[in-house]
Amino acid sequence: MQQKIKISRKEQAVQTKSKIYASAEQLFSKYGVDSVNVDDIVKHAGVAKGSFYVHFESKDVLIAMLINDYVNKADTDYKTYLESLPSDMVPHDVVLSLVGKIADVLTDIIGCENMRILYRIQLGKDNKTNALIDYNRELYKIVYDVIANGINQKAFLPSFSAEEIAKQFVVSYRGLTFEWCIRYPDFNLKEEALRHFEILLAGISHSK
Repeated sequence: MQQKIKISRKEQAVQTKSKIYASAEQLFSKYGVDSVNVDDIVKHAGVAKGSFYVHFESKDVLIAMLINDYVNKADTDYKTYLESLPSDMVPHDVVLSLVGKIADVLTDIIGCENMRILYRIQLGKDNKTNALIDYNRELYKIVYDVIANGINQKAFLPSFSAEEIAKQFVVSYRGLTFEWCIRYPDFNLKEEALRHFEILLAGISHSK
C-alpha cells in the first residue's frame, strides 16, 4: 500500500498560489484581461475564491505581478539581444537597436492594456517596489554599460556620467510609454521612441 506524503500548510499555500497564478496567466493569454474575472481564475485553478484573496489583494495586483515577471524576463532578453549585435556596431546604433527592441517587447508581448493597468496600480499605491520602476532593475545596468562603452570609445561626450544618462534613458522611455498608453492606438511607440532617442543622442554625441 502506497504511503501518502504529507504536505505542510506552507507548501500547500505555495502550490495554491502557483495554481492561481498559472491559471490567470493562461486565461489572460487566451481571453484577454478584461474578459476574465476572479471567479473564472479560481474555477480554472480548482481552488476556493477565498484562497485568491489570501494570496492576491485584487485581480489588478495579480496582473501587476505577471507584468513584473514579464519585465524581469524581458530584461534578460535585452541583454541577450545586445550580445547578439555585431561587436563593431557603433554605440549610437546600439542604443537605437535597444530602443527598438524595448518597443517591440512592450507592444507585442506586454501590451498597452496591461501597461495601463500597471500604471493605474502604481499611481494608487504607496509601495512602489515592482520591477518596472526599480532603480536596481537590470535594464538600468544594461543601458549603463552601453553608454559607458560609448563614452570610453569617445562616441559620447563625457559631460554627464553614464549612470545619469542611463537613468534619464529609462525615465524618458517611461514617459514615452505613458504617452503611448493615453494616445493608443494613435501613437506608434516604436517610431516615436526611435525619433526621441535620435534627438537625445544628438545632444551627447561627438560632432562628426
